[in-house]
Amino acid sequence: MPHVPLYEHAVNRVSSSASTRIATGRTAAVLSIDLNSPALLRNPYPLYAELRREAPIHRLMPGIWLTTRYEDADRILRDPRFGKDFLAGVARRYGADAVEKPAFQMVNRFMLLMNPPQHTRLRGLVGKAFSVKQAPELRRLAQREADRLIDGFIDRGCADLVRTFAYPLPVRIICALLDIPPEDGLPYLEDAQALVKVFEPSPIGPSDIDAADRAAQAFERHFREVCDERRKNPGCDLISLLLQAEEGEDRLSGDEIVANVALLFLAGHETTANMIGNALLTLFRHPEQLASLRANPSLLPRAVNECLRYETSVHIAARVAMHDVAIGTVTIKRGETVYISLAAANRDPAVFEDPERFLIERPEPTPRPLSFGGGLHYCLGARLARIELETALGCLLQRLPALQLENIDAPLWKPTIAIRGLDRLQARW
Repeated sequence: MPHVPLYEHAVNRVSSSASTRIATGRTAAVLSIDLNSPALLRNPYPLYAELRREAPIHRLMPGIWLTTRYEDADRILRDPRFGKDFLAGVARRYGADAVEKPAFQMVNRFMLLMNPPQHTRLRGLVGKAFSVKQAPELRRLAQREADRLIDGFIDRGCADLVRTFAYPLPVRIICALLDIPPEDGLPYLEDAQALVKVFEPSPIGPSDIDAADRAAQAFERHFREVCDERRKNPGCDLISLLLQAEEGEDRLSGDEIVANVALLFLAGHETTANMIGNALLTLFRHPEQLASLRANPSLLPRAVNECLRYETSVHIAARVAMHDVAIGTVTIKRGETVYISLAAANRDPAVFEDPERFLIERPEPTPRPLSFGGGLHYCLGARLARIELETALGCLLQRLPALQLENIDAPLWKPTIAIRGLDRLQARW
């Protein structure tokens, strides 16, 4: 990824001096942050902790803010005065002409970037489609696909679990829900990773934008063909049910339907695949917790919840102020963007006791982590993601009792901050 110049950030510091002030009314200091620095990508949590303490509502650049406290994050996610305006952020970061780029145009049609009432109608339709597959059936599907993948590499004694398991598993599951052959979905994994880079909070370079454009065009061609075929031969799959949104006076355009089929494919695997790798790494970095889970598999749902809190794959969510909104002594102006650090909120000591400690049996009741967002845009696939995580971890630990991960002290992370995941995870057994 090309180097992005440092942002010079004003950071609130409590001080007796009042010579320089920013929006909060506290004394300002300057903190330089390179959002692409290898050190930050390896471990962003010390920075998150500093921002929570010193600048919980933090101006990254004109018109763009970052929030790191749980209370503020939860409030913004639920506040109807905040919505989505993806292309405004694109224009601010890349220039007015960039909004016409294929990648930005496709992503702007994603349901997760829509506001009511269009979002409400489309989410309701997709929600009904998800309910077609109830939890027991989803678990059977996840277990079947996990076993098939492990059958394919168990005799080798070693594997890169990112490429052989973490990515193929959710791809197979979402392909089954979309009723498309897995071999049709697997070739698009690199395209998916290229396209999700447009969600990065720091500007990506021209080569990454070009790759995202090519990915969007590839998804456009493929899923338009799938949608055309499904109109002729509808079924009970997610695509067929999404196509029903064309009915009525307020019908969706063909571009909107294709874009949201692509979204189902992307959202159905990218974040979950990264979360499987993150959870495995976290467990093996905490051997006493892993031993507790091995000894008591009934702890698996709690282990998944703690993995989601401690090392979530989705670090950043974005909202745009639809009105001027005061948060504390800071006013977010209409049209300004707030990046919500879900990962920072999940380690807020004001909410989670001893938050830097990974603890499967965390005392209950514990506030829910914000890994799936909140409010109108709470992740529609959260239940499916939890099922996939529980199945993936349980199946690996049961079928590979001698499983060991390599290089857990210095893993290779992908060069992205909005979506955090491992580039590879070498294992042996």
